[in-house]
Amino acid sequence: MRRELHPSKNFGGTITVPGDKSIAHRAALLSVLAESDITILKFPRCDDCHISLKAVEHLGVNVTRSGNELVLSPPESLAVSDDTILNCGNSATTARLLSGIVAGLDVTATLSGDESLSKRPMQRIIDPLSEMGAEFFSENGHLPVRISGGKLFPFDYQLPVPSAQVKSALLLAGLASSSGVTLRETIVTRDHTERMIETLGRGVSVRDVKAVAVPDPVDPRKKKMKMPEPFRREITLSSQAKIVGGIVDVPGDISTATFFMVGAAVSGKNITIVDVGLNPTRTAILDHLRAAGCSVVVSDKRTVSGELRGTVKIEGGELKPRKIHGETTASLIDEIPAIAVMAAFTEGTTVIRDAAELRLKESDRLETITENLKLMGVKCGVLEDGLAIEGGKELAGADFRSYGDHRIAMAFSIASLFLVGPSSIDDASVVRISCPEFYDILKKVTA
Repeated sequence: MRRELHPSKNFGGTITVPGDKSIAHRAALLSVLAESDITILKFPRCDDCHISLKAVEHLGVNVTRSGNELVLSPPESLAVSDDTILNCGNSATTARLLSGIVAGLDVTATLSGDESLSKRPMQRIIDPLSEMGAEFFSENGHLPVRISGGKLFPFDYQLPVPSAQVKSALLLAGLASSSGVTLRETIVTRDHTERMIETLGRGVSVRDVKAVAVPDPVDPRKKKMKMPEPFRREITLSSQAKIVGGIVDVPGDISTATFFMVGAAVSGKNITIVDVGLNPTRTAILDHLRAAGCSVVVSDKRTVSGELRGTVKIEGGELKPRKIHGETTASLIDEIPAIAVMAAFTEGTTVIRDAAELRLKESDRLETITENLKLMGVKCGVLEDGLAIEGGKELAGADFRSYGDHRIAMAFSIASLFLVGPSSIDDASVVRISCPEFYDILKKVTA
């Protein structure tokens, strides 16, 4: 669905954004393993989360809808035969987390996906789950994947790459199989799964490793900070861990909110986003906006269903280019398309490194960001693991391509507001993957 886009002199207001996808996925999928009902408030209407909901229904979970509330009742027995096919659509989160659940249950099922998802890597899930004792049958580590699960071995594992999906898959496998799991992260990733297990059940513990002061070997009179262990966080799941049930009130998705924050940053105006998630593993975008020259005010902070939330007000300022790399890139990985758009309107060169993971998303985002920025007249270079964006010039409207990627479509729809002349996006319908309300909210903030 092609959509015409136009510049706007107006930007700002007070908005809410749909519920956090990451949290909603996990709440839905955990219902398969729960002892009693899980009630989800503000479950998002996006295609991705609907896929997880359909998958658990296929496994026998009863879903009752009442307005903005879902009640998920766990199955008395799993509705799984050896020829069961669970369609994961375009949702990598569904495919990877569901792999963990199936691996830990005494069932055999096949996970499939659409053309885009079938190109995305599953080997990072298959390898550790196979070590735990599950059997996988796939072609070149991609969907479709046939999984034969069962009682798994206790597992001790250090994540080789920062991935909340891998971590979550292993924790869910342990839950499903009643097997102990210990995981270690050198870069801390989203911790929604750990928080939700604690909120809806019991049996998970988290230990953070802090740097300590030790004598400097060069000059013993001085101290230097050193990590006492070769990891930053250790997550332990007991073999007695379980999901009892309860209520999950889903906060607004900060990754969706980022697009409107960037709109405020580029326009120099302000926007207030109410009831948005403020999980500490997700708020690097606020730090980035502050460092880039924006005013960021957070208020009304509170914890609901184990997750911090609050109100965020962003006001644009004189933007400065930034260098993004290492752990910062990992914590901003979903926000990079929006950050790249902000960089296009920032005088100077923004450099993003350690972002090779972007090549494995719904599109090769390093390439698709670059192609669309060039259409605007931005000088942008693709690095092996990132981007170099030279911004600050007056930029022209363009006919953007979404490449079937929701975050690309949303990022360049925001960019169109500040270009000279009209623009378009070739397929605006892809925003349904994460935020079907996106253009309604965009209309509100530009009215």
